[in-house]
Amino acid sequence: MKKIQLIILALFLTGCAGIKNRQESAAVCPPACVPLKPAVEAMPIIPVAAENLPYFSDGDDKQALLKAAGLNLKYFQSLKTPAIPYSFGSRKVTSADLAAGTSEFIRIVSQAKDPGELDRRLKESFDIYQLAGRDSTGTVVFSSYYEPTLPASLTKTAEYPYPIYAKPDDLISVNLGDFNEKFKGEKLTGRLNQKDLVPYMDREEIDFKDGLQGKGLELAWLKDRADIMDLHIEGSGRLQLPDGRQIKANFAATNSLKFKGWLTALVEMGGLPREGLSHERGKQYLLENPDKERAIMSQNRRYTFFKLEEMADPTDGPDGTYGFPLVGWRSIAIDNALVPMGALAFMSVTTPNVDEKGTLLGRKQDTRLVFCQDTGGAIKGPGRVDFFAGNGEKARTFAFKLWDPGSLYLLVLKEPSKP
Repeated sequence: MKKIQLIILALFLTGCAGIKNRQESAAVCPPACVPLKPAVEAMPIIPVAAENLPYFSDGDDKQALLKAAGLNLKYFQSLKTPAIPYSFGSRKVTSADLAAGTSEFIRIVSQAKDPGELDRRLKESFDIYQLAGRDSTGTVVFSSYYEPTLPASLTKTAEYPYPIYAKPDDLISVNLGDFNEKFKGEKLTGRLNQKDLVPYMDREEIDFKDGLQGKGLELAWLKDRADIMDLHIEGSGRLQLPDGRQIKANFAATNSLKFKGWLTALVEMGGLPREGLSHERGKQYLLENPDKERAIMSQNRRYTFFKLEEMADPTDGPDGTYGFPLVGWRSIAIDNALVPMGALAFMSVTTPNVDEKGTLLGRKQDTRLVFCQDTGGAIKGPGRVDFFAGNGEKARTFAFKLWDPGSLYLLVLKEPSKP
């Protein structure tokens, strides 16, 4: 294992692109991860010709949209230094452009009397761009995530034996961007072993070998490890306590090791066939086969740590990457190496049609205005978007069932006309 300085130097010399952020980072990047760059790199964000503009139709809750826009303004107001400009086609877009666009958007949405007026005024006031997609055809794969509500206890009992942990003091993150702007936003995560930076303990070591026992890091206890895994995968959630209160378990950090979904591991290990597999069926399998749990769960080496917070506003989602609460059905996660935090967007995709009880009724075409307010480890490149569905049974079913191609448009306030 190389010293920290040698690890960082090796990354710079190889141009390694295999290190990812919060959800997908790795402690060490092997030489095999070095990509071959194409002779000409495609633009990830491209302008949309007037004849190809979508109709900006949005029939969902206006109040949630305005709430997301208001939080967006708070984000821009909180910036102590301007963000680095992003390339939208040939235009360089700044955080000031996006802040001004958010203010104008609030004015338009508040004043528009009908869908036709909303569409017309957005096209008059904004330049429209499109996320190019992985194949530069504009096709983007949409997935979804949600905020689970899980039964939990603040004390360990026979009913609640499985802990979630706070971020350990010896978990170290190295910001590679501090050494080279080329790696801005990228991190190495691990722990010090004397003077060596080594990977942090994985799920096997923490959950099945009591790697954190005796450190006083337990925050709460849940009923089963499948619930723990759900919370780890979603990154945050609500804990339903026995006294009726709810508190938030918000994301604090991960060990940044390799992620593998436990249902994928279950299929690969021959537990259940992929056809007809559901989250509920997977949980039932674990209940019926407790001797298989360790082998299945340990396949996901990624481990998430949390911080508990009181529920200030039940309508608020967890904090997104932009530092403020996500808004259900109005916030999305993007790759912020390509798309700036706070960008206004319009999505068009076929989505699950789910009722309030969480029953899947079919599928429908969905178009809506959203804000880029979060990131995710699997959300890399111009071909992926993750949609935040909020909390509750509807959100849960929706999140499990969305994996569909669609389009994402980005709206930037037009530049003032030059005299």
